[in-house]
Amino acid sequence: MTLEHLAGRLTLTLTHDGAAVTHCHSEFSRPPLAARLLAGAAPADAAARLAPLFAVCRRAHALAADLAAQALHGPAAPRPEALAELEAEARQDILRRVALDWPLACGDSPDADFVAAVRAQPAALGQALQDYVLGEPCADWLARGYHGWLAWARQRHTQYAWRLADLMAESCGGMPLLSFPSEGELAVLGRDLLDDDQFAQTPSWVGSPVETGPLARQANWVASLFAAEYWPAARMLARLIELVRLSQGSAGYQARAVALDPQRAVAAVDTARGLLLHAVAVDAHGQVADWRILPPTAWNFHPEGAWAAALDRVLPEQAEAAARRAALWLDPCVEYQLMIRDSRQYA
Repeated sequence: MTLEHLAGRLTLTLTHDGAAVTHCHSEFSRPPLAARLLAGAAPADAAARLAPLFAVCRRAHALAADLAAQALHGPAAPRPEALAELEAEARQDILRRVALDWPLACGDSPDADFVAAVRAQPAALGQALQDYVLGEPCADWLARGYHGWLAWARQRHTQYAWRLADLMAESCGGMPLLSFPSEGELAVLGRDLLDDDQFAQTPSWVGSPVETGPLARQANWVASLFAAEYWPAARMLARLIELVRLSQGSAGYQARAVALDPQRAVAAVDTARGLLLHAVAVDAHGQVADWRILPPTAWNFHPEGAWAAALDRVLPEQAEAAARRAALWLDPCVEYQLMIRDSRQYA
């Protein structure tokens, strides 16, 4: 068992019959390696050992693990500096998606000037966004609101405005959105995660797969887009809103933890990709008996979730490109394997 197993594996399968896509399936699997590695440790020691094992969202994992361990002994709240570090990590993750991946997904090359400006002065992200992405000061762009952002896209003054305008012609299916949970909602999620061995592989909320991430956090601003089933445009605009807010220190990422009973606790943390959960159970001696982790990828790549829904209108000749682009919009935290199958070959 390697540390790669701790991150998990993601397999995406799309099947068509030559005339139409007949089935889409995503499978995210992760063995309970955290529980094996941490069994018998004191919760605080376990939390300190766990976070360095993750290459992606390391600060988010560190915060979630620490809060879950703290909640076993009383109220646990994140320090302001921990939330600042959380947002700094998310800012870098979303920036990579905006600067490098989105242009490629839209058939373009990354904007070399934008990438160079960010690398030269990482602290001046707001200025780089103004110069290369928005075409105006960040505060002015945020003040536009929904209808102003649509007008900005239609004016097509920057590459990113062009891309958003083009996406507003694309529709697909979607899923309910998972907002940051209240204490009561988090307790329900924590019990499901600790009591149900399958929940970490196929999580659901109120009986349904859900989508988490920037779209859920910015849902109030882009609701009209996804209500009209323009989900790709809604996701791009939501991530852009979030990146601009992160550059201005106004994203409002959250973290909280609750005790489920004297021997179990759960923590939730916002990450660039969505909601991250850590749940811990201890034995009668106060040592770790179980530790379970539910990353955003498990939500967004539920077998019947957002990735599959995004491909409900794809033609077979578009299958591979559409499948990869849908995966990019949902931003998995692990590498994925994509399989395109023609059912006629198995008839």
